[in-house]
Amino acid sequence: MITMQSAESALKNIYLDSVINDINTKTNPFLTMVQKNAKTVNSKEARAAIRYGNEASVQPGIEGGDLPVSNGGMCVEIVSPLKNLYGTFQISDKAIRAAQNDAKAFTSLISSEMQNLIGTAQSNLNGMLYGNGLAFKGHGIIDTSVNVRTITVSSRSIRNFKENEAIVVLGPNNEKLHSSASVQIESIDNAQNKIKYTGTCNATKFDRVYVYSASGDGLALNGIDSIFMPDKIYNVNISEHEDIAPCIITDTDTDLNILCEDEIMRFVDAYEEHCQGMPADIMLTHPTVRKAVFENLRNTRLNFDTAELAGGFKGFSFNGVPVYSDVKCKGGTLYALNSDSWNMHQLCDWTWLSGDDGSVLKQIDGKAGYSATLVKYADLICNKPFIQGKVTGYSALRSM
Repeated sequence: MITMQSAESALKNIYLDSVINDINTKTNPFLTMVQKNAKTVNSKEARAAIRYGNEASVQPGIEGGDLPVSNGGMCVEIVSPLKNLYGTFQISDKAIRAAQNDAKAFTSLISSEMQNLIGTAQSNLNGMLYGNGLAFKGHGIIDTSVNVRTITVSSRSIRNFKENEAIVVLGPNNEKLHSSASVQIESIDNAQNKIKYTGTCNATKFDRVYVYSASGDGLALNGIDSIFMPDKIYNVNISEHEDIAPCIITDTDTDLNILCEDEIMRFVDAYEEHCQGMPADIMLTHPTVRKAVFENLRNTRLNFDTAELAGGFKGFSFNGVPVYSDVKCKGGTLYALNSDSWNMHQLCDWTWLSGDDGSVLKQIDGKAGYSATLVKYADLICNKPFIQGKVTGYSALRSM
């Protein structure tokens, strides 16, 4: 007979390891490649150091001559509060009682709920991976017509918005498109998937913009775009430490160009010049870019090499570097990343939130059901932003 005690035991001893493995290794190949680090966590903060400059000069010399002198490397400290990541699993009392005399039915019930929890966690983590620490609400096409202040978003994300809510609207390279700290949602047209906002957004292209909650600053993971912000990398002013800045190439043409193979090659050349080499071991982009690359290769009758990435993900190879396309990545954008420079600084890996008595299943107040909460305290930090690259500003209209 299945009891609450046996259900809790299954969550702790059978399902937890599987949940951790699926979230950590099957969410995104880049996240699979990133190292997990608990040694750099101090209390509620993650700490890391960006070291740059010439720390140990190496040069030819004559026998008996002076040895080379180190120019002295520069170092800036990164401090980031750990983010609170939660995932809730719920099951009704009725479902438990219906399966309490059938072990197979109970196993099927729990497994189904676990898969739902894993899928939700993977989707949300993947979204935060491409973010900048702000709470992402959705992307859309902005109408730049005179006196028409609307953004058309997808039908799935329209429900994320509320009237009178303060939002931040950013362009593809994280540039703020309004002069004020935020703009406010004036009205929502659910039938047309449009939000109308107050104020003016100075978008130069009728193309994709990215909308964030003005009140959610710092709650999400510091994703990849945290090092591609205009002014700061984490808590460090780029103007005071210019050498830590990554390689950013932006298409400023007023035409809506597609990021195809030729454009990517131009970026790779600039990226290699910036880094004095090719340190990237993975590239991340949107499926529209993959499609443009394939079309270009097909037109020139060239073949492309497939690639298997960490975690069993599939991609293709470009200039010897595996490329993975992801719908969560910003459209018209490609990242060139060195995974060894990134760490998931965590107080602990995913675990069940337990009470004083060690129980993880708790009755939901006023409900005939129980819930368990998966928790992780962590943040993603790059300690070598200067060897990362991004090309952006290209059209993403194909994906809308």
